Amino acid sequence: MHLGTARTALFNLLFARGRGGTFVLRLDDTDVERNRPDYELAIYDGFRWLGLEADEGPVAGGAFGPYRQSERLDVYRDHAARLLASGTAYRCYCTPEELEAERAASRAAGRPRYKYSRRCLTDPPKGRTDFVVRFRVPPGETTFADLIRGEVRFDNDEFGDPVIVKSNGWPTYNFASPIDDALMEITHVFRGEEHVPNTPLQLMFLSALGLPTPEALGHFPVIVGKDGKKLSKRLHPEVRLTLYQERGYLPEALVNYMALLGWNPGTEQDIFTFDELVAAFDMGRVQRANAMFDWDRLDWIDGQHIRRLSDEELARRLRPFLPGLGDEAIATAAPGLKDRLPRLSRATELLGYLEDPHPVAPQNGQREMLQAAVDRLEHVEWTVPAIAAALEEVRAAHGWKPARFFPPIRGAVAGRDTPPIEYTLAMLPKPEALARMRRVLT
Repeated sequence: MHLGTARTALFNLLFARGRGGTFVLRLDDTDVERNRPDYELAIYDGFRWLGLEADEGPVAGGAFGPYRQSERLDVYRDHAARLLASGTAYRCYCTPEELEAERAASRAAGRPRYKYSRRCLTDPPKGRTDFVVRFRVPPGETTFADLIRGEVRFDNDEFGDPVIVKSNGWPTYNFASPIDDALMEITHVFRGEEHVPNTPLQLMFLSALGLPTPEALGHFPVIVGKDGKKLSKRLHPEVRLTLYQERGYLPEALVNYMALLGWNPGTEQDIFTFDELVAAFDMGRVQRANAMFDWDRLDWIDGQHIRRLSDEELARRLRPFLPGLGDEAIATAAPGLKDRLPRLSRATELLGYLEDPHPVAPQNGQREMLQAAVDRLEHVEWTVPAIAAALEEVRAAHGWKPARFFPPIRGAVAGRDTPPIEYTLAMLPKPEALARMRRVLT
């Protein structure tokens, strides 16, 4: 489960919800080496965290199950047998070494693309038992209408005969996926643009099997990093979905941000609830150009969603990021943190002064300001409103501007960025706050 998968799922879900359709989660788990239970659980966890609820799938069930391809192997074998019987597929007994020799010869001849020689179609080796099943690509051209890219055309001669069933009896993704689309009555197939070259082959398989094709296809733009390269696990940490949970992004904010990666509403609106996205989403406004990931924009959107939370809800969501603070302390801090958080994990830094202050001595006339604050705060009830009122009284009496008056106080008790000064002080026990201020005055 990664950012690209999540965005693809989101666009599918928005389209389905806006039209009274059904959103299906199907696990294409035919790659045995990558088929692990923890990967499957991560998909469910990611969908659950983002609030993307599937109407049908391995967990939700449905009339067209099972929804794991690993549990549908007999379906694919039956369809492969039909193609073998009709002559539109054939057994290939070539070894990996022989196929690599063919590729090397193709490269040496300067051919831009390797195509299987069809040796096993005309003169298969004798005495071998291990084989794959290949589809015999017909001559001609394959075209399809893409809701994002318009008409797409492929010369069938570009394709070599693809493997549709591997030697272990498992189907390839390209073979299993369109069969499931047809049998599960999928009307709209939307996926990443890396699947554009797969689509003509999938349409050829459906045609050869006499199965219906989807009503509509759409291929979303790639998400790229600041380097202009497609997001990858090796180069871009932002591809990992759990990273956003660890950094304290709100799931509703990430959904909002993902929706704007490759789609625009045609208005000036940037902040959306899920229901607003459903109402606004239009596949015709999905762009063809790559979508660039931008941390700063995500931080801004997340900050806007944080400010929409009630103080009580913000406190609840902050608890995992402030394990050292009790509920009462977090509830006190939440209103002061709200306007300063681009993400929840920032609260850990802003409240770090509670246990790890870096006091700064007052400079250039600041001693007078700090001493006046101490003198007044000694006689104040230690609550946010009372502290704020007392500091305002001192500031107004001396004609000091907040930008000059508050820094020496913050420097004395924290020496770092913190919430607004009244919250910064209120989070400390009164004796501790006054002691820190007096300490830098001596």
